[in-house]
Amino acid sequence: MTNFQPQGPDTDSGTAETRSRQANEAASPRLDAQAPSRLPDPDRNLPVPIQSHVISTILTPALRLWLRSQVEQVEDLHLLIEGGDRQLLKGLVPRVTISAKNVLYKGLYLSRITLVGRGIKVNFGQILRRKPLRLERTIPVQAEVQLTQEDLNDSLQSPLLSVAVIDFLVDLLRAGAAPDLVDPSGKKAIVLDNLRAKIAPGVLTLRADLISATQGTATPFVLRTGLRAVNGRQLLLQNPEWLPTPNAKRGLALHDLDEFPLDLGSDVEIQELLLGDRVLTCRGKINVVPES
Repeated sequence: MTNFQPQGPDTDSGTAETRSRQANEAASPRLDAQAPSRLPDPDRNLPVPIQSHVISTILTPALRLWLRSQVEQVEDLHLLIEGGDRQLLKGLVPRVTISAKNVLYKGLYLSRITLVGRGIKVNFGQILRRKPLRLERTIPVQAEVQLTQEDLNDSLQSPLLSVAVIDFLVDLLRAGAAPDLVDPSGKKAIVLDNLRAKIAPGVLTLRADLISATQGTATPFVLRTGLRAVNGRQLLLQNPEWLPTPNAKRGLALHDLDEFPLDLGSDVEIQELLLGDRVLTCRGKINVVPES
């Protein structure tokens, strides 16, 4: 396999002469000095020769255009495509590394993201005829994502995340946190107003006003808990507490809900989840599925 020089950030600035000179300079495959760097990628530091014509003029622009079509917003996008010309001409891409900042995907805000995909199959013949890039099979992708507290709160306004959080809280309430607030038949939905999150070292605090399905009135809800990833498919609550206020130092320990599971589904595998000072970092694998 031949490795090739990474593409620069997504920008229209720079002269043709500068771009030509940069394309012919040997460089290491480092994408971004400040990007996450702990992905399990044993050959990430292999030397990278001059990029091929196939990559620089055909595949990279097609991939960049496809990536932009998948997100509402992206900044500082870097690509590193690796493979031999014979493989690429058959539509087989051995490895692609992507890093970006300030990504907005289906209402989810991500400060930083790094992705490494392997064994990618694309419609290269159609790309040569100026057709859009299309994935031809599911890709397992190693991912590292970083969200700030502000990112998480903005993301909680999106249907994708808010529905998941509501479903989780309903299960939590029904399991024992406050079963009297949940309609046993499941026919009446719970409404969450002012849903907010606070990230601190080792703990996540969720607060909201619950419009009860049974009482019809707003009830303040504040839950503080640690999170632990197990088996890649679940997050477990660690020492959850019901707090009287969001900034309370102590709350009511919910012993029955310790180790309560949150299922993540079959397309996600969480290997590590870190809660820091106003920042959440997640490392794992996801399956990128072709559009039907």
